[in-house]
Amino acid sequence: MKIGPELSAWLSDHDRQLQSRAAADAWRARWSAHPMFAELRADLAAMPQRSLEGVLAAADRFMDRVIDIEVLMTDLIEGASADPFFSPPLTATRTEINTGYMLYADAGLTIGLGVVSADALAAKRVSAEGQTAISFTGFMTSYRFLKAGGATLSFWEAPESDSHFSQDVAGSCRFVGRQQIEDGAQLLMDGRYQSLVIEHVKSDMLCLQAILHVRAAPLSVDYDSRTLRYIGAVSTDEASSRTQTMATLLRLMNRADAMPELAQELQSPHFYTRWHVMREMLALDAERALPHLRLMADGDPHPEVRFAATQTLSLFFEDEQEEALQCRA
Repeated sequence: MKIGPELSAWLSDHDRQLQSRAAADAWRARWSAHPMFAELRADLAAMPQRSLEGVLAAADRFMDRVIDIEVLMTDLIEGASADPFFSPPLTATRTEINTGYMLYADAGLTIGLGVVSADALAAKRVSAEGQTAISFTGFMTSYRFLKAGGATLSFWEAPESDSHFSQDVAGSCRFVGRQQIEDGAQLLMDGRYQSLVIEHVKSDMLCLQAILHVRAAPLSVDYDSRTLRYIGAVSTDEASSRTQTMATLLRLMNRADAMPELAQELQSPHFYTRWHVMREMLALDAERALPHLRLMADGDPHPEVRFAATQTLSLFFEDEQEEALQCRA
């Protein structure tokens, strides 16, 4: 957006603002009806149940339409050139090295077009301090390198994260190989156990990327790029992340009346969510949480959760533990 007299004039002109908004809405309507998007939506809707193979095939058919995507971006540029206050009706994406737009997104699939900046990548390497990571996203990702920038990629593998993943089984990641990527190259990476690192680029890269959320691993896992040892993990499940956030908010708001609802979340399929909710329940109302903690210590499917629950009982509820043992005797 331009800053200065032009912006001031636009902000004071309601009709011009409406024109800018109408241009963006018209662009969105025109491209939403384009066969490229209509066919993708139809492909996905035709699946009784989304499979990894089916969603991948639909995403690849979309990304095969490179000419249509080029026309889309040209149309977007023309809209911005005609009106400096034209707001692209696409979600922008940005990381330290990548800038782009989300072309399609739903609960099971996201497709984006992005530029990896050679300068930003070089600056990141030069300024890197401390620990850096090799990340395993947990998602299947299909890449189309429209402009490869003379990039050299290294490839890595690690133990697959599943519902029983723990620090003990995470181990280390290992180097698999290195490859220089050419323009037009296609690459499929299973982020549940595979990762790639951009080792070197000669110029900016332009890449289409489809991320499949079908059959995703429960965790995105990081390994130290120097030692190759496990660093940590975060949830790939948005619903679980929201559950954890809401559990913390309820505890901060001292909403003890929400204990029954929190207890229901102890049945989550994600072990990290079960333990997070248990911690918040203990902080909110330890007495009412205690029976649930005992059940968790006795029978949670995940060994680390059982261990943590047992240790919590031993450290903070030693008297109750002894009383329970005496009752059983």
